[in-house]
Amino acid sequence: MIDQRDVDLSFPSRHRTLVPTERSLAKERKENDESSRVAPKTSLELGSTPVLLQFMPAWDVQAYLRFAKIGMHIKNAKYPSFEATGELPQLNDGHYLLGKDDIIMHLQTYHKDIDMELNDVQKGESLAFKSMVQEKLHRVLLYCRWVDPITYKEVTRPAVQRVLPFPLSRILPKQMHVSITNMLAANGYETQEQVYITARDCYSALNARLESVKDGPYFYGSTPTSLDALVFGHLVDALSDVQLRDVVHIHGSRLITFAEHIRDTYFTNNNENLWTENHPNPFNTLDTAFMGGFSTIPLSAYIQPYQSLSWSKRIVNEKEATEAASPAQDEPQNVVYDKSSRNILLGGLLAIVLYGISQLSFSVEGFEDDDYDEYDQDEYEDDDDD
Repeated sequence: MIDQRDVDLSFPSRHRTLVPTERSLAKERKENDESSRVAPKTSLELGSTPVLLQFMPAWDVQAYLRFAKIGMHIKNAKYPSFEATGELPQLNDGHYLLGKDDIIMHLQTYHKDIDMELNDVQKGESLAFKSMVQEKLHRVLLYCRWVDPITYKEVTRPAVQRVLPFPLSRILPKQMHVSITNMLAANGYETQEQVYITARDCYSALNARLESVKDGPYFYGSTPTSLDALVFGHLVDALSDVQLRDVVHIHGSRLITFAEHIRDTYFTNNNENLWTENHPNPFNTLDTAFMGGFSTIPLSAYIQPYQSLSWSKRIVNEKEATEAASPAQDEPQNVVYDKSSRNILLGGLLAIVLYGISQLSFSVEGFEDDDYDEYDQDEYEDDDDD
């Protein structure tokens, strides 16, 4: 039973401020001392190794770990999320379990902060670019993977189905496709034109910032920062996508050189004893991401993106398509129908017919034994007469 004396029924003070005072800090420390008996500890304090749980490779987290030279064990999971803790990737660091949005901040706080050399202006600029990558470009990548119908059916869904066990391999990809589509539509990413313009503007801004650097290959000189880790992680995934690859090559040529430098410098066999892995990740595209070529999109697609966008050469100008189709209207067209539904109907009808035939009863009326003996006797007498 609750003691009435412990319940504060007074109105809050109108002179209360959000700025912490000595009295509020003392009260907070007292409450923390009473509520928590044992303070949480990191893997450094416990003498263990942090564990990174991932379904698809978390290249941004792996890049930060290599920049800061933090030892890590990478555990590739069979599922994209856990029912108790949520979506992957996650970091298990001693008593801490961090979600994907808090991993790098946790590493900066409790392990090593590689942004210490930045001034206040650079930190503010870095925060703005990181927000752009984590929000806008992340949604662009989700659209290309899970919403675009051709990429989803031909690339994403088969790749995920090969990893997931049955029956989740038939259920979970469709569920993720629907949920991500609804989420992106609620945030204004409904058409390929909107996604393309967002990607174009973001890559152009990042590329211009890199080109302005004269004293090193990274965003802030010769030393990598957390922004470099986030941008590199996105570029590896973007260059593995057949649609975003073209946009990156045209609007972010400097970004490709930047990503190749990080791959060659930090993702080789050097210091591999710091990072262990339970088994190779089936979605690892680090080597193949920089091997694919790109197809130049017509310049008109960038001048008038809403009218003549060629997204991976699948969308043509509506006017040009109408003009091309008008002279060939009289010619017979070969229409290809989807045969899968027809085959299912014919198979079901055939099964019903066979089942009905199997349930029919047939009776064969033959000779009685006496008739059969009489018939044999007559035939025998005829043979004797001959």
